[in-house]
Amino acid sequence: MTLQEEVESKFRQFMIAHQLRQTKERFAILRAIYDIEGSFTIEDLQQTMQDRRFPVSTGTLYITTQLLVQANLLIRHPFSSSSAVFERIADDRPRSYQICNNCHRITRIKSKELANSLEVYHPRSFTISHRIVYVYGTCASCHRQMKKMIAENQKSKTNEI
Repeated sequence: MTLQEEVESKFRQFMIAHQLRQTKERFAILRAIYDIEGSFTIEDLQQTMQDRRFPVSTGTLYITTQLLVQANLLIRHPFSSSSAVFERIADDRPRSYQICNNCHRITRIKSKELANSLEVYHPRSFTISHRIVYVYGTCASCHRQMKKMIAENQKSKTNEI
């Protein structure tokens, strides 16, 4: 069974269990999401649907993404951006991100050590569906800008004296 067939089957089972309608729009959105690599916003998904000549309303996109989150086929990241950021759950590999507190830039952490430590973590009395780590801090670019501002402030204070 291909990944797409597996995902569609899981979504179909979820909708049957929750007595939801299985519409062609919901499955078209699911297929589009699983063709997108990495994270995306509703606006990105809407553009993908338009590119496929399968326009759907923004409301349909929001409702379907909520259903996919509930079905554990999609993650809604808790990033502090204005738009919701989603990512498909295609496998059970750990994911880790670093998020700058200043510019809110999000980058993927590619660390085998971190991934390995997440993979070996198996708590008792708890079934893990996916593993994600968010690390917050200051990116190098913002750090340089802050150091520059501090140096300029100190220089201006010295010139005032």
